[in-house]
Amino acid sequence: MKNIKLLLLIASIIFIGCESKTIDVNDEPAEKEIDFEKERAAIMKVLEEESAAFWDKDFEKYASYWVHEEYIRTMGWWEQGGVTVVNGWKERESRTKQHMELSPEPNPTATRVKRENINLRIYNDVAWMTFDQYGEDTGDALMDMPDLSRETRIFEKQNGEWKIAYLGWLLEGQEKEDEGN
Repeated sequence: MKNIKLLLLIASIIFIGCESKTIDVNDEPAEKEIDFEKERAAIMKVLEEESAAFWDKDFEKYASYWVHEEYIRTMGWWEQGGVTVVNGWKERESRTKQHMELSPEPNPTATRVKRENINLRIYNDVAWMTFDQYGEDTGDALMDMPDLSRETRIFEKQNGEWKIAYLGWLLEGQEKEDEGN
């Protein structure tokens, strides 16, 4: 009998401790309404200007489009270099400066790159995007992205501005087939 009373007491304590709390969703603050076209235009501007700054070898401008935290990451693959993983802003900053010093001449492909199959999702302070990018081969072996690359970006909104927190790319390097074939 003692064991049953003890068991009931323990079960009651557990039951009371596990009581669920019901939250009325109407009590939670509503998410801000997102002006998709406005945010899309701002994100596309960051994408275009960050790429142009990279190929123009303008590090300060390039850096202004990035989150400067140690959680950022860049991951990519291309035939000449294999898999590349860069963890954190300090490493991204160091590598990009080094590349720009080794190859200081601006690359004219910055304004001629084409992006297609853009898939963009925008939330209040985070957005992600995938797209196909087609670049020209200019002979800049260190920083060129010729032909087709599959790209991913994750953006964060900081102080009202979109910044890149993740960049991923897979340089397939195959030319885009003509639409008529």
